[in-house]
Amino acid sequence: MTAVNHHAFATELAVRRAGAHVVVPHVIGGREHLEGELITREDPGQPSVIASGCHDAPAELVRLAVETSRAAQREWARVPLLKRIEQVSRAIDHVADAVEKWAVRVALEVGKTYAGARAEGLEVLDILRCYTEYAARPGAFEDERAADPAGFANDSVLRPYGVFGVITPFNFPIVQAAGPTIAALLAGNGVVVKTSDQGPWSGHAVYEMCAAMDLPTGLVNIVHGADEPGKALVASDIDGISFTGSVAVGKSIMRTFVEGPYARPVIAEMGGKNPVVVTDTADLERAADGIVFSAFDLGGQKCSALSRVLVTPGVHDRLIELVVERARGLVVADPADPDAFVGPVVSAEALARFERIVGAARDAGFDVHGGERLDGDGYFVRPTVVSSVPADHELSTTEHFLPFLTISRVSSFDEGLREANATPMGLTAGIYTGDPEEARTFLQEIEAGCVDVNVPGHATTGWWPGPQTFGGWKASGSTGKQTLGKWYWQQFARQQARKLPTELEHLLTY
Repeated sequence: MTAVNHHAFATELAVRRAGAHVVVPHVIGGREHLEGELITREDPGQPSVIASGCHDAPAELVRLAVETSRAAQREWARVPLLKRIEQVSRAIDHVADAVEKWAVRVALEVGKTYAGARAEGLEVLDILRCYTEYAARPGAFEDERAADPAGFANDSVLRPYGVFGVITPFNFPIVQAAGPTIAALLAGNGVVVKTSDQGPWSGHAVYEMCAAMDLPTGLVNIVHGADEPGKALVASDIDGISFTGSVAVGKSIMRTFVEGPYARPVIAEMGGKNPVVVTDTADLERAADGIVFSAFDLGGQKCSALSRVLVTPGVHDRLIELVVERARGLVVADPADPDAFVGPVVSAEALARFERIVGAARDAGFDVHGGERLDGDGYFVRPTVVSSVPADHELSTTEHFLPFLTISRVSSFDEGLREANATPMGLTAGIYTGDPEEARTFLQEIEAGCVDVNVPGHATTGWWPGPQTFGGWKASGSTGKQTLGKWYWQQFARQQARKLPTELEHLLTY
């Protein structure tokens, strides 16, 4: 980040705050719709400012979006794979040009600082590059088969399901909509995106991205609103759902999708209660750096965020000192401030929940460091470190999605590993240790989809398309195949084995 770039970002942020806010429309079949009750989104950094607006899509409009996408998908499914890849790739230049503009949207609606807001566009750019490259690899859509001893021509290919719904969260309002949309399109599907009502203008960027691909009209449609449009999308005859959000909602969608005449796919990423184990042999300075970043980046409001530390007795007290010292030094400020490490929590509801949880920790007699609401108009709070909490206490085992970190003493590495796994969720996890055997055991036995060992600066976070994949085990994920990887987008297609007489072999094209 340069001072010039941040200055331009802060200037545009000020202009947007002073001007009229954008109200994004639903778009179905290329036509804009404004049906439904108007919902306004406040700027969490300056709640007196309206950041954006959208309309709460009625159920009949959601159904129209699905029907329109289904009609266009029949044409898209006939487009050869290499042509689909070429069309999706057309969005790369559009996204590259939009990175700075998108950052302003995300900062206004979600309260992300410049670095985090800008990363939304940069990650989408790398997702586009990676997924199109994966899809272009030989055999990406065709299984390798042996010759048929009966003399038939055979192949086994991936075919699209039809239309996928994409339901997105507030914390990554562009990335979490763009990734599954790109994957679904490459697989030959249509898409209906339902954005978060806490980031509709940001989420609308994904429709704009798809418009740059020159797709069949109506193949990608977008609707906005609160909970009801999402429920209507789930209740529709959609062929599959990509969902990012809570475990409770994800499991509810999965139950719905196994009912009816046949089960339909749910590709879900559903949060985590992410631990780090710190043992007596660890480099504590490195551990403290990684813990504080992973716990408080984006105010702990991301599914990969670290929320509990399990530390052995020999380094327990010193680690607390180091973590508390670093947490106190974090700059909590408006995204316009170039020194801001973390911005506001996302809403008045999140602020009230934060104050309630911190109060519960104080009432229980635990050692609470930080936890105050900061002066000013916005929803700014001091990141909180709570020590002396038993590892099995509710405050240590419940996902809060806030800048709230617990530190618990465990008797040994073995106990720390057991406690790390003693949760139905399994998204990210980390360890800091100087003992190679502890590191080896951790890698073999930790029940999480994304694992860090002695990583400087990141205890449980920092996953990126290209170098890493990202996804959860147990209740944190529904499929075992991770986003950002070569197998992710293949989940948006189903396999079909085809057998024909050899004189018809020319029909086996994809």
